[in-house]
Amino acid sequence: MLRASLIPLIALGLAAQEAAKPAPAAAPAPAAQATPAPAAQPAPAQPKPEDVVVATVGGEPITEADFRAAFRILPRQEQMQLLMLQGGKEEFIKRMAESKLLAVKARKMGLDKTPDFQRTLDRTKDDLLAREFLTQEGEALQAKLKLSDADVKAYYEAHPDKFKQPELVSVRHILVAVKRDPKEKEGLTDAEAKQHIATLQADLKKGMKFEDLAKKFSDDPGSKDNGGLYKDVDPSSWDPVFAKAAMTQPVGKVGAPVKTQFGYHLIKVEGRKPARQVPFEEAKAEAQQMAERDRQGEVWEQLMDGLKKEIPFELAKPAPSDAPKAAPAPAKGAEAPKPAPAKGGAH
Repeated sequence: MLRASLIPLIALGLAAQEAAKPAPAAAPAPAAQATPAPAAQPAPAQPKPEDVVVATVGGEPITEADFRAAFRILPRQEQMQLLMLQGGKEEFIKRMAESKLLAVKARKMGLDKTPDFQRTLDRTKDDLLAREFLTQEGEALQAKLKLSDADVKAYYEAHPDKFKQPELVSVRHILVAVKRDPKEKEGLTDAEAKQHIATLQADLKKGMKFEDLAKKFSDDPGSKDNGGLYKDVDPSSWDPVFAKAAMTQPVGKVGAPVKTQFGYHLIKVEGRKPARQVPFEEAKAEAQQMAERDRQGEVWEQLMDGLKKEIPFELAKPAPSDAPKAAPAPAKGAEAPKPAPAKGGAH
């Protein structure tokens, strides 16, 4: 859900930290004479980020502090990529400078004075302030998002229908495609496809392996290289005619040809697995993800409910539809208007 997808904003990383300072050099060993060692010199003060200029565009500086501010609002994954990529920071600063170049030109053109830009600017400020609030409240919100193993187990037990595995079927098939338009030059006609199927059936009776014929002759690119095999698939995802054959044919035997929108199929059922309730240990990772999504939604709703009690909040009601209204009923005793006669009718 959209509201839940906003929750990760609370985990926005902080700006990149300065590289660790090198340890000060050890004091030199005293000379043979008892000459006192010189006093250690204090380390030079590190410049403030707002004083470190990383680029200049149109006479306007871009500072280390500007970089950190831009870095700070990046999604977490992009932050990690930037830090891990050699030269990533330099490339990011270059993009910042090029964006600044465009902005300077836009201001010269007066584009920052247009009403549309001002509305967009206000909207952007709201989004950034929302991020700042979520970052400020991040630690408290993250604490509410944490789930224990007991929470995950409780979610699993409360939603058993979400962890039911339907009956699964493993089949091999050979597809002989039929061209949909008889005018097409490529492909087989319906009669030609039937003849090809009959030839394949004869080859199977001679003892040729189904998977070898599938690799050589099947027109299904999704299974051809695997000997026509689809393993442990929910048959509800298949064409209904194909699915019915897969669910009813005897295991290990090649059934009669069936026709679908794709052409003719020879199907061999390799095996079936009955529907079952997936045990918790097997479903734990999926249950964890589902429980986390639910918890995110709950935390978001709690946050919104609290803010709405503090700050007036109202959504406009949808505008009424433009459907034409019914004509008012005639007053009691008044004669209802008669419909106009059809063109060319009696007068």
